[in-house]
Amino acid sequence: METQFWIDSWQEGGSKTSFHLPSVHPHARLLADRGLLDDATVLVPLCGKTADLLFFAAHARSVVGVELVAKAIDEFIAENDLSPRQPKPGVFTVGNLTILNRDLFDLAPEDIGPVDLVYDRASLIAFPEDMRHRYVEAVTALTAPGAWYFINTVEYRPALPSPPFSVGPADVDAYFGDRFEIDHLLAEPRPEHRMVEKFGLDDLVEHGFLLRRFQ
Repeated sequence: METQFWIDSWQEGGSKTSFHLPSVHPHARLLADRGLLDDATVLVPLCGKTADLLFFAAHARSVVGVELVAKAIDEFIAENDLSPRQPKPGVFTVGNLTILNRDLFDLAPEDIGPVDLVYDRASLIAFPEDMRHRYVEAVTALTAPGAWYFINTVEYRPALPSPPFSVGPADVDAYFGDRFEIDHLLAEPRPEHRMVEKFGLDDLVEHGFLLRRFQ
């Protein structure tokens, strides 16, 4: 999806940003329970205004969120009654949390520093197939061997032409299998998911994958 698509989506709000969850995702809590946040630097690509940012900030050493759309960052700051410092344009810091108002595809490792864990909730599935490999390369370039990478996806039938796109285990293996060990932790049927009724889906499964980079 092009830049303007996401700017327009946040501007319109409503169903266009219904991927936003007002509470911490259970998968974020799972990472804390496994000790993966302890003394870790967590990278959250396409972070929007997720409540997971503050959860990670409370459990990790440092958190870096990356968000293209300034409106999403403004809403996050306002809704959480934060008073961030802005050491430079497009950089917002509150304690150990930093949010970069940047295009993920323009980031280099020196922009964020060493990363221990990438938390990808609905980021991979935000991109159509023709952009997904580019996204994988961009995020992988921000990590080093030994880094953890958690991915949350939805897999459903029939496929839809707009995000969130359907991405299952075979897709994750194809995108990441050459550089990451992949543990398929969760495969949870979600017949109650809002997409099932809205789009008349046959079924929907929410997946959680824990990866570790080996090269």
